[in-house]
Amino acid sequence: MVEKGILEKLTDFLLNHSFVLYPNSLRKLKEDTYIFVAKKDADKKIGILTKENFKLSSPYFVEDKNVKEIDFYLNLYPLSFENYLILKNFGISPTPCRQKSSFGTGDRLGLVTPAHIVALKEYPVFPVLVQQSPRELEKTRRDFKDALLKVILGVLEAGYTGEFGADADHIKDEKYLLRAIEAGYTMYTLDVSELLTKISDISSNQVMQISPQSKEIIEAFKGKKISISEEEYTIREDELYKSALIYEKAMNFVEKVYSILKEKVKDFDLEISIDEGEKDTTVEDHIFVAEYLHKKGIDFWSLAPKFPGEFQKAIDYKGDINKFAVELKKHYAISQQFGGYKLSLHSGSDKFSIYEIFSEVTQHSFHIKTSGTSWLQAVNLIFEKDKKLFYELYKIALNNLEESKKAYKVLIDKDDFAEEPNLENAQILSQPEIKQLFHISYGVLLDEKKEEIYDVLDKYEEEHYQFVSANIKNHLEKIFNK
Repeated sequence: MVEKGILEKLTDFLLNHSFVLYPNSLRKLKEDTYIFVAKKDADKKIGILTKENFKLSSPYFVEDKNVKEIDFYLNLYPLSFENYLILKNFGISPTPCRQKSSFGTGDRLGLVTPAHIVALKEYPVFPVLVQQSPRELEKTRRDFKDALLKVILGVLEAGYTGEFGADADHIKDEKYLLRAIEAGYTMYTLDVSELLTKISDISSNQVMQISPQSKEIIEAFKGKKISISEEEYTIREDELYKSALIYEKAMNFVEKVYSILKEKVKDFDLEISIDEGEKDTTVEDHIFVAEYLHKKGIDFWSLAPKFPGEFQKAIDYKGDINKFAVELKKHYAISQQFGGYKLSLHSGSDKFSIYEIFSEVTQHSFHIKTSGTSWLQAVNLIFEKDKKLFYELYKIALNNLEESKKAYKVLIDKDDFAEEPNLENAQILSQPEIKQLFHISYGVLLDEKKEEIYDVLDKYEEEHYQFVSANIKNHLEKIFNK
């Protein structure tokens, strides 16, 4: 508990130097040393209030300021990676997940971690507050270190002292894997979609070329009966052969990555993403992948199967919910019989119609990823506060739609949009096609209007936080049926 007198006097001292203190951020780092976050204009810095010789790099003041009223010395610092490494010694860093339920919140702008925390701390989920993919980092001109540092700054600003994770999402190659390891991420999501062999490309000769390990799995499980959703299921040999042909190359990549992680990272969560293949994940696919990895000694934390239906960006699930539930029950049963790992729902933003089913069937042992949904709240705020900027963003997004679509699976075309948006329509951003347009266009919008976007979000920071936290709460209320 921070003494009230310190908080008040620190606030006054900082105001005299044109800095605004985030009151929840003030916490004791160690005896006679406090840390806090303060902002001047749009620039946030971490502050150190101490009676000892405790310093970080690149101080704001040439000499530490003596706050005579409380007999402490003070300085402000940027949250550089160098300074972060010092703060890690005090437990201010991500950790692997130790809870049944976990929820990822990507933050493309690096601004809204405090809002995510406000929502997540009310629910029994492990918060994965850092969640960025190479694709998102490239489009936003950021890197893994910057994404991590912005979340750490938000954690400090909010005064959050609980555990949280850092997910290097959609890792497809060794280059980005090593960058995430260097930054200190605790979760690694391997996207093997580009390594899956297409069924149409499989020749009759390839059937004889599968590895001895794949053949062992087929021999061990062909014709075997397992219990799935209170029914008996007979594993099909022909389907296992297909699974081996489709997934074997991808599993070799997972094995290589796992070896690197075991060598370089002390403790981590590993997620395997097979949700972007050309076909829905079958019982045999799931069994093959799980058994192959376990036989290689690979301890994975969660698996993201490809469920039936459409998981498009920014909109609700499209498909037969009953069929989704049937397949989900199968995959959950397998996950429990073959290792007890979690099931993960990707493109999890705004999938309100299936959240309760997903949570109940998995008995709250799940991981759900969201990302673009928080970016859309920034767009909502801009629409409310600056119609001129919103209009400009709309025109840029529409003019660059085809280029933006190359990176995302959405079913929208330019003909779906009016050349001139109706700015009098308060519900314009509830329209699915508008949500998808802005969801996939963040890269080009930040390239052309980054300064203007950030200016509005800084000016209305409190409202921005409220938009984001309310949206994430809407997700969690559905998930936990509250």
